[in-house]
Amino acid sequence: MISLRDVYHVVAATIPLYVVMILAYISVRWGKLFSPEQCSGINKFVAKFSIPLLSFQVISGSNLYKVNLKLLLADFIQKFLAVFLLAIFAKLKPKGNLTWIITGLSVSTLPNTLILGIPLIKAIFGDAAAELLAQLIALQSLVWYNLLLLLFELNATKESYMMSPSEVAVELEVPGEPELEKDGVFMASQASIIACGTKKAILAMALKFVLGPVLMAISSIAVGLRGQLFRLAIVQAALPQGIVPFVFAKEYNIHPTILR
Repeated sequence: MISLRDVYHVVAATIPLYVVMILAYISVRWGKLFSPEQCSGINKFVAKFSIPLLSFQVISGSNLYKVNLKLLLADFIQKFLAVFLLAIFAKLKPKGNLTWIITGLSVSTLPNTLILGIPLIKAIFGDAAAELLAQLIALQSLVWYNLLLLLFELNATKESYMMSPSEVAVELEVPGEPELEKDGVFMASQASIIACGTKKAILAMALKFVLGPVLMAISSIAVGLRGQLFRLAIVQAALPQGIVPFVFAKEYNIHPTILR
C-alpha cells in the first residue's frame, strides 16, 4: 500500500527537476532571455561536461563486489527482445529501415536513469535500490550508449554509400542546423509541443510506457527477479526518455522530435 509519506518523497524528488525544465522552456519560448548562440553553449556544456561528470560520479560510487547479475542479465535480455521485435516491425513496415530500429530501441529501452531515475528510485525504494540502479547506469554508459552510437554510424555510412556524388556535394554545401534544438531548448523552439505529430507521439508513448516495461517484466521473470528487485526493474524501465539518445538523434538527424 502506497502511503502519503511515499507520495511526498516521490514528489519532493521529481518536482525540482521539472520546475527547472519548465523555467528553461519559458525563458526561451516567451522570455527570450537566451539567444540561439547562448543556448548552443548551454547545450554543449550539458552534453560534454555535466552529463559525463555526473555519470562518472555515479559509476565511481558503485561497488563492483555487489553487482546483481540477475538485474544486469534482465536488462540485457530486454534489449535483445526489443531489437528482435523492432527488426520484425521494420521488415514488415513498407518504409521500415534501420532508423526505426534505432529510434524504437532508444525510446523503449534507454530511460533517464541518471537525472530522474536516481532521485525517484531512492525516494521509492531507498538508498540500496539507488545503488542497484547505478549498476544499470554503468552498463548503459559503458555498453548500450556505445552500441547505440555504432548503430547511428552504420546508418550514416549506409546512407552516404547509397547517395550519388551530386547528392553528397549538395548536402555538404547546405549549412548545418544550429544547436538551438537540443534538450529542453529543442521543445521551446518548436511550433507545437508535440513536434512529431499526434500519431508518432502515441507510438512513442506506447513504446516507452508499454513495450519497455513489458519486455523488462518478461526478462525479469525469466531470470528469476522477485519482490522489490522486480518492482525496481519495472519502474526504471518506465522512466522518461534519456538525454543521451536524444543528443545522438539530434546530431545524426534521426527522428529527434520523437525522442523529445
